[in-house]
Formats: sequence, structure tokens, C-alpha cells
Amino acid sequence: MGKSKKVIGLVEIVHIRGKKGIVKKRALFDTGATRTSIDVKTAAKAGIGPIVSSVRVKSASSSRGYLRRAIAEAVIVVKGKKFKKGVNIEDREGMPYSVLIGRDIIHNNFLIDVSRTHTSNKVRDSKDKSERKRITEMWDKHQQ
Repeated sequence: MGKSKKVIGLVEIVHIRGKKGIVKKRALFDTGATRTSIDVKTAAKAGIGPIVSSVRVKSASSSRGYLRRAIAEAVIVVKGKKFKKGVNIEDREGMPYSVLIGRDIIHNNFLIDVSRTHTSNKVRDSKDKSERKRITEMWDKHQQ
């Protein structure tokens, strides 16, 4: 029998290790993401780097249809398991989680059980009235 997979929730605490130390963050486990992504500020705080390459990523918001993202080596610890991976370094400002764990770490290591996700860690609806208004207007525009 192969190695057993650890059951985790949709959101878990992870440790990002770098030259400057360890940064503890709540991370969203995203089976739709190929590669793990870390916010540029979190990466800088931990001392991740250097940048080893870049990757082209599809993006509907870009006029070219894609963006280039920096890739840096990072050590991420999830539930006691240590992973050394090339991760996307990107600006995740305004996003609910500064760390997104992708299939590069999830695959062969974890099973996600959303019922294990603590209520305090759930992705929240936008409470910001202006943001709700913007989204509603965008939705209405596309329904015409």
C-alpha cells in the first residue's frame, strides 16, 4: 500500500520558512491552482528567494491574455510535513489569504475535507458595501 494522505480542511495554518525566519499564515488549499502562491509581502518577511525563474499564467484581466509570475524556492510546512517547492510570488493584496496551496503540494499528500474547516477560517462574503455594489453592477451588466 502507498503512503497515506493526511486529511485536512480547506483552510489550515502553514509555516513559511526563509532566510529571515518562519512566518505562520492561514492558507487556502486550492485544488484549482497548479502551483502554490505566496504574497510578495509574506515572502519578503520570511526571506524567500532568490527568484529562480518565471512562469506564464493565463489571465483574463491582461490585454495579452497572460501574466508573468516570479518563481522562488520556498520551504512550506503543512501539518508537520515539509515541502521545498518553487512557488509563485505575487501581489495577493486584498485577497482573503496571503498563501494559496496548490496541487503541487496537495497531490499525493492531502485529502481536503471541507467539513473540517473551522468556521473562523471560512472564506467570507464581502462585507464592504462598495465592493458588493461593484460586484452587483458587474453582474447586472453581464446579464443584459
